[in-house]
Amino acid sequence: MKPITGTLNITLEPFTMAPAAPPHTYFGVARSMLPGAQILAASTPPPAMPLTLICAHTLECALKAFLSRSGDDARLKDPNLRHNLEALWRLAAAEGLGVTSQPPAWVVNLSELHARPYFLRYSIGVHGIVSPEPQSMVSELTALLNQVQSQLFR
Repeated sequence: MKPITGTLNITLEPFTMAPAAPPHTYFGVARSMLPGAQILAASTPPPAMPLTLICAHTLECALKAFLSRSGDDARLKDPNLRHNLEALWRLAAAEGLGVTSQPPAWVVNLSELHARPYFLRYSIGVHGIVSPEPQSMVSELTALLNQVQSQLFR
């Protein structure tokens, strides 16, 4: 079969594109990273460090998407909140995200690795880390992201 080549011009009706801003930017990153976490969790054996790093960042972005639903994310840049997944979870629960107020063990584990002093990213002063069980972590992360989506985009 020969390829078809040529020129095509399309005229669209006028449309408006909103500037990239919260909560859509956070949600877009979380949704985009989730398939990578799913692929890594299904690997044999799952690569713990990259999977955990992707899951932690996906969780952070999912929670920040919900917490910035007004379009303002200034408070999320506070150093005590910024990468603290446990604090972000509790705040999201208090503000109406349909999750328990007490973060589950996998979130607490990720938070300890993801927050300051950033053991997951830099592993300074440690010989190894303990990460959550891959399949259940990704399954629960997927459910959380679906919950955020359902509450953001009703």
